[in-house]
Amino acid sequence: MKVTITCRFTFDGIEMDNEADCRFFFMLEKRAGRWGVCFYTLLFDKDKMVPVVPDKTFTIPEDEARKYPSGYRYLAWCESKISQPPKMDLNSHGPERDILYAKCKDWLEGKKVQPNLTGNDVVEN
Repeated sequence: MKVTITCRFTFDGIEMDNEADCRFFFMLEKRAGRWGVCFYTLLFDKDKMVPVVPDKTFTIPEDEARKYPSGYRYLAWCESKISQPPKMDLNSHGPERDILYAKCKDWLEGKKVQPNLTGNDVVEN
């Protein structure tokens, strides 16, 4: 499922909307004859900043923004500017995407996995 997450930020009196395009991944399982969601996670595809008032713009220093994962780069930059440390291990394009895809493949092959944004799977016995 594709979604767009929006957040509004104000810098130097200029309102900007962050639009982050994401895909949700649902892992389903049939238990006692009923299908249900066991786990879900999302993958940040891309994000952008959009001025609320079209002729008002705000410049984001690219050297600062590039410190953050590509899928939610500007959202993370904004969070850092409002003293909210951004999460750096959310699923995004790059190695995180490949880890998520591998977990989905394992799930489809019947292996027990629990998506953990990045890193090692948590397997419950």
